[in-house]
Amino acid sequence: MEHSSDILLLTTKIKIPAPRKNYIVRQGLFEQLSKCGDMSIIFLSGGAGTGKTTLLSSFIQEKKLKNICWLSLDSANTNVYSFWLYFTAAISPFLKDEGSLFNLLRTNPDTKYMENLLIPLINQLWGDEEYYMVLDDVQYIGDEALIKTFEFFIEAMPANFHIFMLSREDPPVYLGPLAVSGRLLFIDGKQMQLTMEEGIAFLKDTMRLAGSEEELNQLNHYAEGWIGGLQLAAAAKAAGKYSGQLLRAGGGIASQYLTREIIGALTKQEQEFLIKTGYLSYFDAEICQKLFKNLTKQDFNQLMERFMEKNLFITCLDEQNGIYRYHNILSEYLKQQFLCLPDEQRAECYKITAEAFEKREDYEEALQEHCEAGNYNEVLRITKLMEGRIEAWSYLDRVPIELLFQDADLAAQCFLYNLGNINTERCHAIYEKFKELYQDSDLFRFVDFAQIYFTTKDGILPQCPALTQEQMEQIPFGPVMKGVLLIENAGALLDRMKYEEAEACILKGIKIAADLNSFIGFFAYNQLSQVYEEMGRLNDCFPCYAKSKEIMKTVNGLMGIDTNYYFGLAGVYIRRMELDQAKNVLEQVGQILNERHIHADITDMTLAYHMAEMKFLCGENDTAVTYVEGILSEYPNYSILSLGRLLYELACIDRLSEDLSERFLNELEDSKKYRQQPFMKLLRARILFQRGETEVAFKETEDILAASRLHHNKLRLAEADILKIVMLSRMPKKEGGQREINNLLVEAIHYSHKDRILMPFYLDRVTLLTLLKGLYEKSAGKQLLSSEEVSFLSDIIVICGGQTFKESSTEMLSAREQEVLSQLSLGITNREIAKNLCISQATVKTHVLSIFGKLGVSSRMMAVEKGRKDGII
Repeated sequence: MEHSSDILLLTTKIKIPAPRKNYIVRQGLFEQLSKCGDMSIIFLSGGAGTGKTTLLSSFIQEKKLKNICWLSLDSANTNVYSFWLYFTAAISPFLKDEGSLFNLLRTNPDTKYMENLLIPLINQLWGDEEYYMVLDDVQYIGDEALIKTFEFFIEAMPANFHIFMLSREDPPVYLGPLAVSGRLLFIDGKQMQLTMEEGIAFLKDTMRLAGSEEELNQLNHYAEGWIGGLQLAAAAKAAGKYSGQLLRAGGGIASQYLTREIIGALTKQEQEFLIKTGYLSYFDAEICQKLFKNLTKQDFNQLMERFMEKNLFITCLDEQNGIYRYHNILSEYLKQQFLCLPDEQRAECYKITAEAFEKREDYEEALQEHCEAGNYNEVLRITKLMEGRIEAWSYLDRVPIELLFQDADLAAQCFLYNLGNINTERCHAIYEKFKELYQDSDLFRFVDFAQIYFTTKDGILPQCPALTQEQMEQIPFGPVMKGVLLIENAGALLDRMKYEEAEACILKGIKIAADLNSFIGFFAYNQLSQVYEEMGRLNDCFPCYAKSKEIMKTVNGLMGIDTNYYFGLAGVYIRRMELDQAKNVLEQVGQILNERHIHADITDMTLAYHMAEMKFLCGENDTAVTYVEGILSEYPNYSILSLGRLLYELACIDRLSEDLSERFLNELEDSKKYRQQPFMKLLRARILFQRGETEVAFKETEDILAASRLHHNKLRLAEADILKIVMLSRMPKKEGGQREINNLLVEAIHYSHKDRILMPFYLDRVTLLTLLKGLYEKSAGKQLLSSEEVSFLSDIIVICGGQTFKESSTEMLSAREQEVLSQLSLGITNREIAKNLCISQATVKTHVLSIFGKLGVSSRMMAVEKGRKDGII
């Protein structure tokens, strides 16, 4: 942990509270709790002050239970990120990763893909040792995303891990299967109530309350076994103000009662202290001395002693350092009282405590105070001090946009925060502000790259020009944002065949930012692999992905990074025609998307894209064509340019329609960025040749050959060689033509063999197979090739001869796909199908495309007809 405040804040959440002195041994409940080793969940339910925490802490001490960790929740833990951050911190003593999972969460605001991270956490908990986690005040868990991830954890957690849940309300998560299997112990509020005998013992022995038997019995009667009621009533009686105005057990105490009977019984000094400190998450003598100028440390300690004697709801978190916090009941009451103070007085308190917290480098607490006070300029200033730390971003997001844009770097951080949390409305608002202020400057580039994630206007990444080093240096970003910008810039350089510059940009981004934020390193290595893949340096891709995978172990969960990894790796396998490996990787992606509900148009379309490509490379052309038609039907907002590789594969089998050809050429003509990409030029040349514009097609191909040789792009050079061979083979024979074809073929093999670039040969196998066999059989051909190249040529021939991975095109529909097909037969929309089957619309789209592919159809009507014909529906 980089800051001492991190330890302090975590201590206030994860410290196991010591049971109060002279606690009563609740034998009946202790016997029930002794079954905890046989249970997955032990749920203690009861209203505020029913003694859940005291019961459990005394049980732990009485039974000397080992391997216990504790997490006290509050309203700050209602989101996925905060909950799992503190959960991991609390459980870290049981893990063997030396804090890597915790550090991962500290530096990454994962909210959408958190389940990805829980898998290694669960795996590390497996073992023979019994572990116990206490979650106090579970009623604060209400966020749907958090509940989903928590249910996922509970379902998968090992048998040696046990969770105590303490809650004022019913379980926020579904525990039915555990109850049926006998792995749930439920103790409700009625069971938590003290018996009359226990109530008297609590008042006499624990509270040491003096009074007649009649008075004690009256207190006990009013409280009806509610420990909190007994405590507050005893506090009122100690002040000579007891009135018996307790509500029934578990119902809480009215604010009016607290005001009249508890707060009203205190001195003015004590009242002022409580109200002026009631908004703090925690406090100590140093903080309080800032608020109260004449308060000495001795005064503070004496005040705490008096409060403890009066049984006020104050918890000592750290006796050695004198750190305290208020019980939630009292805290909520005091916060309301604090809000009744004059505005100027509240603002002064916020200012004083924020400065005190900042001085001790507890930036998060300082940010909390400034946000509450509306001191957004101070929020910006402190966030700047935190140098891109994730902990600041949620507070930064509370700053009004107009003020946020006082600093473009902070605005960019806020944009990334909302992008990571899929808050499209806020993303769009920040994007529009960037556009308004910086559209004509380089700053706009930072947000423009991400347009695809919150709008489907074009369905492709915007045409961002590459920035020069001088331009990059002029952008007022800190190291984290500079690192992201450098990695983005590599993509623009890649389009212009500036491969060395793109590589240098990425490596520079890693150097300046990866240590500050590890997810930058992950994406940087993925992007570096994209550079190498574009150049045909496929062997160099694998070390990059190995590095990404290593980093991914500590960064799982952010923005679906595992899908980025698997999609990228699958692309390399596909280039090398290693289709078994590609199939396995894509199956992992599909499993991730389905099991963890990571479904969005861009991920589902990408998966369908890869599956269609696999069909082409398995020789299942009809099924592949159906997949492409399905993608065009289900994702109409995506530009035709985004389907470039699929269009190329259609063209290779002469199945690219005139309509798609025309759409592609028109969109490409309007796109300066994509018009310059070597692959797009190759596709354009192929289309033009098929349309009879041979002269232009040849010139385009020659340009690609020249540029690829100049920039050492082995992939595009091999593809251009093969395209020229195809064109020459389909033209009238002329003198020297066969020699030129052989030379082109030798060149393609020479630049492909080391990295095993097989895919281009397979796509044009109909034209190439005879030529390849002839080259192999002729001794002259062997003289032109090295032994390694001859071996590679043999592999090409095997691949082009159809000996490839095959997957049955007649495979039956899955049970879920049959359900979707039945719904399609009703003629209803995706939205209605999703609602009926309790799945997302994106998942419906994925199933529809799979149905199209398996049935060999291209429309819903055809799918329904085929399903009825085959007896599926």
